[in-house]
Amino acid sequence: MQLDSEQALRIATERYRSWLRSIADVAKVVFILVESAGNLIEIVSDFALQNRLGIEQFEPGTPLQQVVPPLAESLLQSLAICRHTGHSQIIEHTIDDSQGVLLLKTLITRHQHNSYSIAIKNAHIERSLALKLESIASDQRQTVALLHEMDSRYRTLIDSLSEGVVFISREGQILAANEAAAQLFRRSVADICKWRFGDPLWFQVIGEDLQPMPMDRWPLFVTLDSGQPRQAMVAGIVFPSGNPLWLEVNSRPLLRPGEAKPYAVVLSFFDITVRKQLAAELLHRAFHDPLTALPNRSLFVDRLDTAIRQARRTGDLVAVFFLDLDGFKEINDAYGHETGDRFLQGVAHRLSNSLRDGDTVARFGGDEFTILLPSLQTAEDALRVAERVLEELQRPMQIDRVSLKAAASMGISLYPHDGQESATLLRNADQAMYRVKSNGRNGCQFFRTEMNLTLVRRPPREEARVSALTAGVLRLRYRPLVELASEQVVGWMAELYRQIAGTRPEDCPSEASLGDELAQQIFQGLVEQGCRELSTLAAGRSDAPLVVRIDGRHLVGNAVLLSVTGALEKTGLAAHLLELDVLAPNSLVDGAALTESLWQLHRLGVRLSLSASPLSAMPLLQLSQLPLTALTLPEPLWRRSMEDKRTASFCEGLLAIADRLGFLVSATGIRTQAELRHVKQLGCQRGQGSLWTLGSQPPKREDSA
Repeated sequence: MQLDSEQALRIATERYRSWLRSIADVAKVVFILVESAGNLIEIVSDFALQNRLGIEQFEPGTPLQQVVPPLAESLLQSLAICRHTGHSQIIEHTIDDSQGVLLLKTLITRHQHNSYSIAIKNAHIERSLALKLESIASDQRQTVALLHEMDSRYRTLIDSLSEGVVFISREGQILAANEAAAQLFRRSVADICKWRFGDPLWFQVIGEDLQPMPMDRWPLFVTLDSGQPRQAMVAGIVFPSGNPLWLEVNSRPLLRPGEAKPYAVVLSFFDITVRKQLAAELLHRAFHDPLTALPNRSLFVDRLDTAIRQARRTGDLVAVFFLDLDGFKEINDAYGHETGDRFLQGVAHRLSNSLRDGDTVARFGGDEFTILLPSLQTAEDALRVAERVLEELQRPMQIDRVSLKAAASMGISLYPHDGQESATLLRNADQAMYRVKSNGRNGCQFFRTEMNLTLVRRPPREEARVSALTAGVLRLRYRPLVELASEQVVGWMAELYRQIAGTRPEDCPSEASLGDELAQQIFQGLVEQGCRELSTLAAGRSDAPLVVRIDGRHLVGNAVLLSVTGALEKTGLAAHLLELDVLAPNSLVDGAALTESLWQLHRLGVRLSLSASPLSAMPLLQLSQLPLTALTLPEPLWRRSMEDKRTASFCEGLLAIADRLGFLVSATGIRTQAELRHVKQLGCQRGQGSLWTLGSQPPKREDSA
């Protein structure tokens, strides 16, 4: 009889120790069992946390001071309190070592037979886990009567975990489940443990594609078949009523020595429904306009690319409409931005109702909309839709007590006749739209090869200023952007100046003094010429980019994106060799549209920097959401910091934020060695100014062959 009892104890001890090790791995816990004097009985732990604490395997009887030296003093003090009062003790520790700061929570619990368990948890991994971890004590000298106590300890341990835990044997028997699992699956622990393989489920298991998940893809069966753990597998469970409950599932096999196939699997479940909902919302926001809920530019271009690929296989036509509302500014000025916003929402609704299933309407920015018509047979099919759209827009729209009519100028381009790529089709539809604008507005026009944006009628003075660049009156010059530490050239800042025969060079007016359309046309010419000149150097392995400054106001809309795309296509310059230095607007009218434009340029491969100032409407918090590589510290700001301590503190704080975000910081307008030393002390890595050479074209770097 004694032999049977000892044998049963050994088997039970091995079983519970195996389960406990699995729980320690899942919950990331170091479990230490000690005598009342603090001498070691046993250690069961997560390997990674054990190494971080410097714990090695020690023989039973080793003093606690030698087992965990960093925590020994506080552990022994709490152990004495627990021994005196009989109450469990919870301790928080912080360890700061070469790997960083480690936050720990420890639970010390007294058990029968004068033993104590110490459970140490990495609180950074899951702060919400309840650390009321009851431990399993293994005492080889106990009788079979201790089996009940061990089972109680084990169940207390798994019930204290916030994640659901289920043990399932290879034969399909659920050996154990905790209360968290019962709450997730909406059944009691007793009911869950009655389930066997082959029994009907009271819920459906689905994948992230919302389709039923085949049973052989369930984490349980994947681990049973392979014998390997699986981490962070996502599955949804759908009950007869309600939305899916999304779970992150970890599975770990339980193996006996010498056996390759697991005899059981421990599953842990984390409820990630809220996280999935938030991710879906963020994904929707990333590809939809917040005001109208229409697809934004990114999603439109993606769908256009898909339609083009399909049309290449089928031989169908694809139509792109570029639509600009006529007189929208007057509506905003007369009735206010709130009415203007509601008007745009009404336009979006009417555009959507005018289209076929499978068509796409998107808000491109401001009062610009685009429409995609895939799978057309003839151009007349596109024209019929365009006429229906214009007719629908012209019906009066009642907003409060105001009756408004929407008129629009619409340009149409067709694949494959007017372009083979999305950027070309959009640009040509945009040009056709401008032709409608120049001919009296409120109509539609197919793109024709002879069309060009320069044919749009403008006042004579503006026309002359736009054509001045190609006439040679406006020229480009380049200021070197240097790395301050080495004073090596790392970029060329292009700027316009006026050069008329027999006169001195004169700087061009700033963008702020130009109209939006004119400024964008000047920008287009500047980028094209700069890219053309730099492309010859790129062929000679020059890697210093062209830097072009642009007012952030002019990024809202499609013109800049189309200009940049066209310039890169014409010149063959790699996108990463173009950097746009964006002047943050003082009045952030459409921050979402600006952010979207920056991301679109980033996806194109263009580098982006931001000229920041205290007057900018761009909040500092928004910096973390922008795809920037650098910040530019304007000359007035850093120059004021040489005399004003508060300004210097502001600059230092701004540069500290930039450093944490991984941005380079440039300073403009550096003239002297003293100023160079000052901006370097502030933390700037790049600089530009008259301290370095001004050239008519970007010279080759010395390391460029």
